[in-house]
Amino acid sequence: MKKNLRIVSAAAAALLAVAPVAATAMPVNAATTVTTSTTTNKPTVDLSGAGSVSESKDTVNVTPSFTLISAAKGIPATLQGSIEASLNGTSVTADVADVAKNVTLTDGNKTVYSYNERENKVDNNLSDVQASKEYTMTLSGVGFSFGKANAGKTLTFKLPENVKVNDTSNDVKVSLDQYGNATNLKFVISKIKAYDSANTNAVSFYDAKSGLVATQGSYMTLANENGNLNVNKLLDALKGKYEAMQFQNSKFKTVKVNTTADDVKAELEKAGIKVDAANNFEAPDTFTVTLNAKSDVNGKTASLPVVVTVPNGKSTVVPSQSKTIMHNAYYYDKDAKRVGNDKVTRYNAVTVAMNTTKLANGISYYEVIENGKATGKYINADNIDGTKRTLKHNAYVYESSKKRANKVVLKKGTEVTTYGNPYTFKNGKKYYKIGADTKKTYVRVENFD
Repeated sequence: MKKNLRIVSAAAAALLAVAPVAATAMPVNAATTVTTSTTTNKPTVDLSGAGSVSESKDTVNVTPSFTLISAAKGIPATLQGSIEASLNGTSVTADVADVAKNVTLTDGNKTVYSYNERENKVDNNLSDVQASKEYTMTLSGVGFSFGKANAGKTLTFKLPENVKVNDTSNDVKVSLDQYGNATNLKFVISKIKAYDSANTNAVSFYDAKSGLVATQGSYMTLANENGNLNVNKLLDALKGKYEAMQFQNSKFKTVKVNTTADDVKAELEKAGIKVDAANNFEAPDTFTVTLNAKSDVNGKTASLPVVVTVPNGKSTVVPSQSKTIMHNAYYYDKDAKRVGNDKVTRYNAVTVAMNTTKLANGISYYEVIENGKATGKYINADNIDGTKRTLKHNAYVYESSKKRANKVVLKKGTEVTTYGNPYTFKNGKKYYKIGADTKKTYVRVENFD
C-alpha cells in the first residue's frame, strides 16, 4: 500500500515527528523486536521479496517522488513524499517518514521544513513556500533491505536526473551489509517545483500539424532493411507529431513531454517486444507507445497512447478460427487460474487459436483471440471440442430427468462425445451433454463409468 507524507499544518508536522520513532518496532534483519529509535534496524524500503539477485547485472530503479503544492499566502503548503524502488519485477513504495531519519526542504537560501528524528524536532515554515519556485529535499539515514540472501553484495541504484545518493548521481554502487541491508544513505532531490493550487487547468495533447486535440494518436513508419526500428528515433518522431499544451497566464503554453527512451523500452518489453543494447527492436506490424506529460505549473498530467503501424513489420496477427461453445465456460490465465467471473455461454461462437495448449494443470485449453491478437485468456477445450467417452452400458438419450429426447438407444461400447462438466438434473442424477447442436440431448454419467 502506498503511503504519503502530508504536511499541512504545525500539528500535522508534529505527528510526522513521532511517526518514524513509533514505526521502528519491525526490524528488517532479525527475528526479535527492536524498539529503540537509534537502531539501524528501523524499517526500510523493503525489497527482500525480490529474492536472490546477481550483483553483476541487477539494477535497482529508485525514484523518490515529492509533490509540493503552494496554497494562498500565509497558508502552509502541502508536501507529499515517498520513495519507490523496483528490482526484478518487484516494486515497493515507502513513506518518507518510515525510511528517513532526517528531512530538510530548502529553497537554496532558506529552510522551509526540517525534521530531526534523534532530537524529535520539527521546524515548519511551509507557509513560506512560493508557487513556481524550485526546492531541494535532503533525506538522511535512508535504508533499504534486500534480505539476507543478498548479504555482502554490491548493487547498482539507477536514479532520476535530479537525484543524488551520497553525492553521486546516475548509477550508484551500493554495498549491502551482513543482513542484506543498505543503511544511512543520503538522498538529495533537487528541482522540486512548487505547484500553484490556484491553477486548475488541465494538460492536453494536440496534433502539432492540425492543432486538433488528440485523445489517441496514430503514426506510420517503415522498418529498415533488417526489419528493425530504433527507440530513440521513434520517440523523437512521436514527440514531433504530438505536443502537450496547457492554458497558462491567458494563453496556451507547451508542456514538456517527459516520456523517455527507457519508458518506451519498458512498454515494448512488457508487450513482449525485445529491445537490444542499442535500443533497436524487430518491428511488429502494429504496437503502442504512450506519451506522458506533466505540468510544472500545477502538476496536472496527460497521457496519449499512440498506435504505431509498420507496413513492412513482422505480422502480429495470430491465426484463429471460430468455434462454438457447447457448455458454459469460464476464462483462465496461463497458470490455469480462473479470471474473474465472466463466462461464455453455450451455443455462442468464440474466436480461438488454431491449436490447443496444455496449461500447468495438464488440461488442454484454447487461447481466446481478439482483433487478431492473443489475449492471454483461455477456455477449456472440453467445453468446445468435447471428450470422447465409451459407453459401458446401453443408454437412453434424455431431454430432461423425466423425458427422453428420442427413441434412440446408444449401445454398449459406442464412443460418444460429451461436452464439459456434467449437469445435475432435478432427480439428483448427473448427465453429460452430447451432440454438437443446441438440442436437449443428455446421457447419464453412470453409463460411462
